[in-house]
Amino acid sequence: MGADLLKNVYLFKDFSAAELDQLGSLAKPTTFNSGDEIFGEGDLASSLFIVKYGSVRIRRSGKNDSVDVAQVGTGAHFGEMAFVDGEPRSATAVALEKSEILQIDFEALKAHFDKNSAMAVKFYRSLANFLCGRLRVTTMDLSFSREKNIRHF
Repeated sequence: MGADLLKNVYLFKDFSAAELDQLGSLAKPTTFNSGDEIFGEGDLASSLFIVKYGSVRIRRSGKNDSVDVAQVGTGAHFGEMAFVDGEPRSATAVALEKSEILQIDFEALKAHFDKNSAMAVKFYRSLANFLCGRLRVTTMDLSFSREKNIRHF
């Protein structure tokens, strides 16, 4: 289940068709309706998610309001950071419309990678590159925000 979708997901771009079939067997589809919470900020994390179809808003709570961190759609993944660090969810994910989401359990994925080290290397390399890209964007956003704030004084 999901091998066709996985081949177009950045985290799995270097995997062979046979490897994608193996990973696809770990994916469990779940349907969410508009407004359904997929996970909440502070929840224990046990899976990563891939949008088969639909869209999801990632939102982080602040003291007085909340901030949209991202909006992801078909073929996007989310919830992968906790796979690496085991931390609770840093944001809330909510379906914006009827969405089918593939869920890959962390423990099943780790067990699979323990048996298939070459696959683990490909995955961690792609994950590291993805997270580096996300950090670069965040750094640019923070730099822009700082410049904008300094100009107002």
